[in-house]
Amino acid sequence: MADMEELREMLIWLKPDTVHTAFTRRTRLEEDLCLTAEDGLGLVAMIEAQCGRTLDWEKELSTLGDLLDYLAAQGIGADDPHI
Repeated sequence: MADMEELREMLIWLKPDTVHTAFTRRTRLEEDLCLTAEDGLGLVAMIEAQCGRTLDWEKELSTLGDLLDYLAAQGIGADDPHI
């Protein structure tokens, strides 16, 4: 955990009615994916359950790239520069 595909699967589960085929590091969490605060909490819960840790979520994350970078900085997953 976490790579773009794992995040994509989590987001599809959270937002099944939103198109999830064109994810990039620049995909904006709120604007492009229409994530609500409740969706964000659900995503946090899934990520923490997947990695078996509680994380400090005080940093504001705007894009999927921000999220992947944050997780990589926490030692979770490996960021793929080709995404």
